[in-house]
Amino acid sequence: MDPIAVLRTVWLHRIVALPIIVLTVLAAVYVYQFAPRSYESSSTYAMINPDIPSEHDVLKNPQLGNLNPKNPYLRSSDPSLIVQVLLTKLNDSSTAGLLTSQGLSDEYTVSRGVGGINGFLVDITGEGETPAKSIATTQALGQILQDYLYDAQKVNGADDAYLFSSLVVATPVKATEQFSSRLRALIVVFLAGVVMMFGAVSIARSMAVNKDRRKLLTDEPDRPSKRRRGQKVATYREDGARSPDLTLPALNLDREPISDESKDLEVPQNHRMAKVEL
Repeated sequence: MDPIAVLRTVWLHRIVALPIIVLTVLAAVYVYQFAPRSYESSSTYAMINPDIPSEHDVLKNPQLGNLNPKNPYLRSSDPSLIVQVLLTKLNDSSTAGLLTSQGLSDEYTVSRGVGGINGFLVDITGEGETPAKSIATTQALGQILQDYLYDAQKVNGADDAYLFSSLVVATPVKATEQFSSRLRALIVVFLAGVVMMFGAVSIARSMAVNKDRRKLLTDEPDRPSKRRRGQKVATYREDGARSPDLTLPALNLDREPISDESKDLEVPQNHRMAKVEL
């Protein structure tokens, strides 16, 4: 498609295109200024291994031997299994419902921090329409993480000395605005405006073409004239001088043959020589 031809077509139907362009610009300005905004805040938690009493500690304090050590995550070959369990529970829909019931945002992200798949860090990012709501959501997720961590290890009644604990590494102090949310809204508005403009121009162009076609069909074509020009006859006098040209009527071959009486027409003597100019 030739861009110049497209622009020429839009300019030709500018009466239809310009109002849509103006409305699109106004909608984009409104979305950028007054549309709901999104703020993000984040925090990081570290999982700390339990301080398991050693044999020397048990000898010094025999009461430590009576503690319940049945924490299922201590017996796992993967020490970061507890982190994966927390990520699964926090990303469950029930957690989003719990946040919603507290009047908080259900838009958040929970992922592993530095260290990748074997890391012991958990990153929490909460979103909200206002900075306060974003920070409150992040803090609530941190509290839920600690509750899930404690409840998951108490399945077999393990003593607190044998439980993993969480340590706050970074707190949600400030929420930052995410311009990507407004940018996405602007892109949607502009795309909708472009589609509407080209749709309206296409309809206007189709109507103009149909109108011209009907006009051509209703107008009768100019019929060629059936008249034939008369033949000019150059006549000469006896002395060789040329007399004024005479124009003979054109022959109409469609009519009946000329009667014999026309043969008896007398030609003036001073027009004995005649030359027909075709």
